[in-house]
Amino acid sequence: MYDRNHQFLPNLLSRMTRRIATSVLALVFLVPFLSTAQDSWTLQRCVAYALDNNLTVAQAKANVKISLLAQQQSKTSRLPNVSANIDAGEQFGRTIDPTTNQFSTTGIGFNSMSINAGANVFNGGLVHHSIKQSGWDLKAAEADAEQSGNALSLQVAQAYLTILLNEERLENAKRRVTQSQTQLTNTMKLIEAGSVPPAEKYTVQARIASDEQAQVVAQNDVDLSYLSLKQLLQMEPDFDLRIERPAVVIPADANPEGTVLTPVYDIALGTQPNIRAADFRIKSAEESIAIARAAYFPTISLFANLRSNYSSRFPDFDRAVITGQRLSSPQTVRINNQDITIQSYEPIIEIPTVRYFNQIDRNFGQGVGVSMNIPIYQNGRTRLTVERARLSVMNAQLQSTQNRQQLKNDIQTAIANARSAKLQLGAAEKTLAANQIAYQNTEKRHSLGAVNTLELTTAKTNLDNSENDTTLARYNYLFRLKILDFYQGKQLSL
Repeated sequence: MYDRNHQFLPNLLSRMTRRIATSVLALVFLVPFLSTAQDSWTLQRCVAYALDNNLTVAQAKANVKISLLAQQQSKTSRLPNVSANIDAGEQFGRTIDPTTNQFSTTGIGFNSMSINAGANVFNGGLVHHSIKQSGWDLKAAEADAEQSGNALSLQVAQAYLTILLNEERLENAKRRVTQSQTQLTNTMKLIEAGSVPPAEKYTVQARIASDEQAQVVAQNDVDLSYLSLKQLLQMEPDFDLRIERPAVVIPADANPEGTVLTPVYDIALGTQPNIRAADFRIKSAEESIAIARAAYFPTISLFANLRSNYSSRFPDFDRAVITGQRLSSPQTVRINNQDITIQSYEPIIEIPTVRYFNQIDRNFGQGVGVSMNIPIYQNGRTRLTVERARLSVMNAQLQSTQNRQQLKNDIQTAIANARSAKLQLGAAEKTLAANQIAYQNTEKRHSLGAVNTLELTTAKTNLDNSENDTTLARYNYLFRLKILDFYQGKQLSL
């Protein structure tokens, strides 16, 4: 492997020689930290990290939790409901005493409380089908989350391979700069020997400038490809990410020509989550028909309640007390044709109000019963709801068919791309081999003065282009093979 810092080695060695005595101890302590900082990331580690941190996948996981809560809520609809109600206040004017049910014009403090319970007995299967629908929705959300993870894994693999490709192209660019500098040295020797004219050095210098520019572009491509991978992994741009550089080898058993659509398609139908999600949504839509039809049926429910109340004006006659006596109002009666005024003593009676908890006990009441609601005429709303539910089933079926057709098209395209990539790689390798021979022959002739530097530079340019094309074709072919593996449910790895 070519050393990236080759051109800086002389200066680096000089500085290290001057400082070796004072730096060796510090290097001993820095080695563990340097090894940690340069920890390389494998493709599997990148994929796992992305699945744990990517926002799109996190959103899909949140949708799964929402669907799970919806399913739990549907199941709890089978349970009875219990509620308590407490009222307290003061009423004025002409009102009804809540304990005596008599009209009163004085202010009354009141307090009432009740506990109510109800339970559905029959509602046309609404709860049953709602639970089944929420179950299908949960499975569809889980499949969607899996599909998001698979799509992200494929994107991470592509970004990973792009980094490997750009790093290899950067190594090639650095090597070309070194080779061009070596060529300049050889050309200067030939100029000093009088074998080539002095103007030949300008051609080589132009070549060096072009190669250095290509190196800068290649370095920028590496930086951008790392940035793309960091974005998929939701990392900060300044995170020191370095990927592992395994040997990129085309599998020996790779045979896209022998890959047939039908077997791959049959496997993909069972491995691709979006296909399962579409089927689950058909089941969910079918349940919506039964849910809509439940409105045609009567609903039967049980209810029970406990209640009591309190009034500040509720008299307690059992605790009446005579506190004294007083003269009654004078009354005139006629006796023997004479008006006689009569007045007598009458007791003064004080009647207290019933104590709070005694009132609660006296006024305590219970009730149980059955309630039935029978739909008679609903302005056609239920019929229209059922029709919409049936159309939803049709749409879900069409979406499932479309997903299957798209999957078939994608697999066919992937097979065609893999076959084409293999042919392109073969052609690129042949072109590279021919240009290598041509460059070696031109280089030998140039050393003998049989060809000028321009012809040598042209041969070198053709060789460089062939190397780039071969590198690109090799990685493109590998990625196309990984796509085929993806459709066959194989784990992404290098």
